[in-house]
Amino acid sequence: MKRVGVFVDVSNIYFCIGRKYERRKLDYRKYLEFIKDFGELTKAIAYGSQISNEAAGFVHCLQSIGFQTKFKAVKSYHNEDKSFKQKADWDVGIAMDIVSMVDRFDMIILGCADGDLQPVVEWAVRRGIDVVILACGISRDLKESATQCIEIPESLLESEEEHAAAPDA
Repeated sequence: MKRVGVFVDVSNIYFCIGRKYERRKLDYRKYLEFIKDFGELTKAIAYGSQISNEAAGFVHCLQSIGFQTKFKAVKSYHNEDKSFKQKADWDVGIAMDIVSMVDRFDMIILGCADGDLQPVVEWAVRRGIDVVILACGISRDLKESATQCIEIPESLLESEEEHAAAPDA
């Protein structure tokens, strides 16, 4: 059985799903259940950001279903055009975790559609690791680099009732 590592960029998934499925969210429990068909889930990490402690409930939910969580504070700054921007990129953090743990896995599931991760995907594939992108709106760069790409189906989203009752993530 293949040893599977999962790396999910929560913010990227949230925004990409929101573009494809208006006002819907990923059901992370269903996401992990879907992945179990690929092999033995040996590590699952969810990366995100929060202001103050606003995502504490969501982080707890992720932990309770088996994710290790890595959340950091949002950085705020003004662009050259004086517009206000908030950012909390995890691309380098995700890439470094994949590089440091790659020998533990036969397959990596990447929950991120961002083409900035193409170099680490190519690197893992060259090492003989299957890399499956399981996201929404997957970039062309990732499609060309990964072993397989799967667009998140509607069946992995929260039901309308769950969405109405759930805190924002």
